[in-house]
Amino acid sequence: MDNPVPYQPSLSRRSFLKTACAVGATGVAAGGLPLASQCLAPVSAHAESEEHIACTLHQTHCAGSCSLQCTVRDGRLVKIEPNEHTPERYSVACLRGISEVQRIYGDGRIQTPLKRVGERGEGAFEAVSWDEALDDICNQIKEIQREYGTDAVLVSQSGEPGVDFHFMSSILNSATTGAQNQGIDVGIGNGFDPTLGGVGGGFAMVTSEPRDWVHSKLVLTVGSNFCESSLVSCREFFEAKEAGAKMITIDPHYSTTASKSTEWVPIEPGTDAAFYLGMISHIVENNLIDTEFIQKHTSLPFLVDQATGKMVRAHEPVEVIDAETDKPRAETGEENPFFVIDPTTGEAIEYNRCENPQLEGNVNVNGTSATTAYSLMKKNQESYSTVWAESITGIPAAKIEEIAELYAEGPAAIAFGWGGGDKMSNADIAGHAIGLITSLTGNIGKHGAGSGVWLGAAYSSHHATLGAWPLPENMIPGSGAYDLRYVRDSGEAPKAMICIGDNPAQYGATAGKTWNWLNKIDLIVMIDPYHRETEKYADYVLPTTTRFERDDECGTIVSGFNQIVMQQKVIDPLFEAKTGLWIEREFAKRFDCEDALPKDGREYCEALLANSEDPYYNQLTVDDIMNNGGVWPMENVEEPRLANFDLVFATPSTRLEPYYENRIDVDQALPTWVPCNEATADNPLREKYPLQLSNVRSRFYIHNQMYSNKWLQAYNEPHIELNPADMDTRELSNGDAVNIFNDRGSFSVPVLANSAVRPGSARIIEGVTSDYSIKGNLQDITNDKLEERGASLLCGPVVPFSDTLVEVTKA
Repeated sequence: MDNPVPYQPSLSRRSFLKTACAVGATGVAAGGLPLASQCLAPVSAHAESEEHIACTLHQTHCAGSCSLQCTVRDGRLVKIEPNEHTPERYSVACLRGISEVQRIYGDGRIQTPLKRVGERGEGAFEAVSWDEALDDICNQIKEIQREYGTDAVLVSQSGEPGVDFHFMSSILNSATTGAQNQGIDVGIGNGFDPTLGGVGGGFAMVTSEPRDWVHSKLVLTVGSNFCESSLVSCREFFEAKEAGAKMITIDPHYSTTASKSTEWVPIEPGTDAAFYLGMISHIVENNLIDTEFIQKHTSLPFLVDQATGKMVRAHEPVEVIDAETDKPRAETGEENPFFVIDPTTGEAIEYNRCENPQLEGNVNVNGTSATTAYSLMKKNQESYSTVWAESITGIPAAKIEEIAELYAEGPAAIAFGWGGGDKMSNADIAGHAIGLITSLTGNIGKHGAGSGVWLGAAYSSHHATLGAWPLPENMIPGSGAYDLRYVRDSGEAPKAMICIGDNPAQYGATAGKTWNWLNKIDLIVMIDPYHRETEKYADYVLPTTTRFERDDECGTIVSGFNQIVMQQKVIDPLFEAKTGLWIEREFAKRFDCEDALPKDGREYCEALLANSEDPYYNQLTVDDIMNNGGVWPMENVEEPRLANFDLVFATPSTRLEPYYENRIDVDQALPTWVPCNEATADNPLREKYPLQLSNVRSRFYIHNQMYSNKWLQAYNEPHIELNPADMDTRELSNGDAVNIFNDRGSFSVPVLANSAVRPGSARIIEGVTSDYSIKGNLQDITNDKLEERGASLLCGPVVPFSDTLVEVTKA
């Protein structure tokens, strides 16, 4: 088909509203918008058009993976709506998905392969052919790998469009960015997940489904804007509220979720950990603990060597080789028992031989003076009264005590992450405290209870275990890894980088360091459907397709919202864009391994089904799913996914383990208060930069994606929000262009007054880049200081984007 002209709306939102006012009462509907007859072409205009419907999946990066039903007229996508082939609860789409009708044709698209002709950072390119680009890229990579080794090439792959690329690092045997997510979205989960054995991988996603909240007496949302971040599943929030759950939101700002809650409790930014520590003290001091749960299902009764802080074991722990994985692991409690105090004899005994051990006490074990982890916890909590917590958080002690009592009564859930307290430098301590309070009250493994990240319909619902495409043994990623958090300062850089998506701009706080690091790389290739920030530093830019475009009938299958969802062809590839598989096969052809890859999307999808270990899926065919509207229900989804109901955890003891031996050297075996590294109330830096900068999620964008969508721009253009009092102090008016700055840099956007913003803070939607600001990039000013204690966390240290102080002045 001919390449369509990029769609350009004839009216901006401002001019649209101005025009709407001008037409007067006769041309405006009751709601204040022009009548449909004034905006839409008559039906007869399309009466003879060729039309069909196809289904595909949308973003996985937002954890929605919604199945979208798309109407195509004369080869052009004209309408997107929820897939009617799914049950009503899962037939969902958000404004981001619906507005793709405009975005995929918009001027944000990369239309042809591009080669840099100017200096890096200028964004000057010339159009080249695919063959010219691929031949030169692959020849350069081969030369680099011959001279410096395969790990001299880095493949950096983000969630979007990276989910459409399955083989690039295997084709090139290249280095990767590692599996730690580079410090974003893992702040609280990093501290929480070790309590459960790390199975959440730092993302804290081992929770029951939010549908189970209807059994909760309390849902405590802290540092999470559930009703925006999990837009397509937010009905569960309202169902819980209607069922009688008390929905309390703790947030510095009056967020969308706060506005829908039973109660909003404002908190000083970066003090979530102090709030939890105050709750813990009140629960322990007033014996609101679940003693039986602690005895049977936690490590708190375990004995600890008072001299070293290590758990007392039958012998010195050693690594063993797991018989199933053939990889080293820690010894289990069965292989090397822990010890507790027998309440009958007062002597130490192996933990699995005592059902009701003492929670407190001291004992001598083979000449070692030992005490219980519970005793150490009580001593550690002595400094953290609710009065102390009030002085840190700003939440009245009485309110902390009230919430603590509601939580201890249970069943109660704590919903945290991503994007709030996750972006503060002490988020790990908050997560650890959540692990401890969960352990003390037994609010896990039963209806209405649990702690974790409940966001993302696809992440928090039932999961499908799909297979994979088998590759030869020699086609594996290299062993090298470049972690953006560290290499920018160390100077270590690959010789070439294939950047699928915009990870450098998304993950790199204090962006000037990122651009300096990119300039150390000899060859940078950017692959994306849309123009992105890192592209300005690329040597080649390759256009890939969106989820709606295929050159074959299907592309992939993913685990979605209680159903598996297929990406089907909706329209032909636009402009000169190519699918991820086409691009990978072209790379593979030049590296003599094309035969190892699937020949098309159908063959790849067939492998995902046939190689599943679950007979429910490996008996399905691609045609089964296609004939069912591109979706297939998972098994047993009539009831919510329930997590941890067997109370067997992936820890050495199979219990909750809130005492962290590997954190003794940083004084965090138990959660111990440490303030943020910048945005504290008493930081002298506040004399120059008095405002804490909150980077928040929204319903409009996904990190730094979707900003080119003009339909979304009509409702939300990049801006910063201040409390009216802070606006008045600075003599600012709505719409003023302002400079936001600190010692790291500056950028400019318009400012708006919003009484929902906490005084002393500034709030901005994350991900604003220079193409959509007046000047500069939000990341130019964000905090990149890493806490040394983060090195021993599951995902390493969090990048504290919101632990940032700024000043705002009129531009």
